[in-house]
Amino acid sequence: MNKIPKGWEVKKLGDIAITSSGGTPLRTHSEYWNGNIKWLKISDLNDSLIDNSDEFITEIGLKNSSAKILKKGTLLVAMYGSIGKLGILNTEATTNQAICAIINKKDKKFEIKFLFYFFMSAKEKMLNESFGGVQKNISQTYLKNLEIPLPNLTEQKAIADKLDDSFAKIENAITNLINAKENLKLYKQSVLKSAFNGDLIPSTSPTHWEVKKLGEIISKEKYSMKRGPFGSALKKEFFVDNGIRVFEQYNPINSDPHWKRYFITKEKFKELEAFKASAGDLLISCSGTLGKILELPKNTEIGIINQALLKIKLDQKQILNSFFIHYFNSNKFQNLILEKTIGTAIKNIASVSELKRLEIPLPNLTEQNLIVAEIDRRFAIVDKTLNLIDKSIQNAKNLKQSILKKAFSGELRSEI
Repeated sequence: MNKIPKGWEVKKLGDIAITSSGGTPLRTHSEYWNGNIKWLKISDLNDSLIDNSDEFITEIGLKNSSAKILKKGTLLVAMYGSIGKLGILNTEATTNQAICAIINKKDKKFEIKFLFYFFMSAKEKMLNESFGGVQKNISQTYLKNLEIPLPNLTEQKAIADKLDDSFAKIENAITNLINAKENLKLYKQSVLKSAFNGDLIPSTSPTHWEVKKLGEIISKEKYSMKRGPFGSALKKEFFVDNGIRVFEQYNPINSDPHWKRYFITKEKFKELEAFKASAGDLLISCSGTLGKILELPKNTEIGIINQALLKIKLDQKQILNSFFIHYFNSNKFQNLILEKTIGTAIKNIASVSELKRLEIPLPNLTEQNLIVAEIDRRFAIVDKTLNLIDKSIQNAKNLKQSILKKAFSGELRSEI
């Protein structure tokens, strides 16, 4: 631990607080659940005051488990998985065994909010010192031995109040930045709406635009609009370490044409050649996460699409890929896609025959180029602004850590 400020002590958590963990009543006993006692798991911890829980247990569930009633004002710390996630009870509640409850001893040694902010500052340390495999853990013993720099109660409260004030201002700034991002996304949609109403560029006029069905503007090549193969045609047992790549939903969802993880042999590729995708083709996600689109650039390797993708090859003499992509991303077209989804638990895009009937406004290629250029120009400005906003949000989060560091090194004293 760094040198502590004059007048402060270093205490182990176990010296100043009582720690305990909760428990989970058996799920096989329905009488233990859906009572009126709040029961918290790690997902309920919100790094703030906690008023509610997703689940409730009964009195008999409480008696037949290690769960215990915790008072309002108890500090909660996650010990498994999301290590260091925090909450302060604003109501009585119980917890599961993955949460450590921290309670003041009778001779009060700490201000709850001060300790809350200390744990926030120590989150990275706890993560680095955790143990276990896939799911990292810390123990109550680890927490009890955690050393805490401790001023007197008056100064603890003053520091906590200062942090409350500073963090509230930062959170307000972050909220405003997030709202600005949402407004810019709305602006993008307004640009697309104007573009396809013919209002974006005065020299373009929708009065002489054609309206064609999607099936009329795809390439005349065989398999120019093709949904991926049934799962039985492309099982994981067919995959090899190297060979012809398989395109997946990840590619359009993340706008990444080069990401790949599965391959098939040349022989298997010949069997599935109807599902081939190559440079200039459009890939659309059509299962689960619907309506993401990606154009495969010139340097893309040939591959096949999996069952969750739709491939479209457009007739470039009628429509530009870039014009179609912008129209596809407009709310108008996205709503058409969503209207025609099928399935319940996992949504699926409509059949190819259904999609071929969707109507597309079609200016001539010269006007398409003008419209795309103007959309791209405006979007470039928006994207640059969005990037600056993202950086500002990250800077605000970094500022929180900087303020916490100052707080527990005594540097906030002069500001209190």
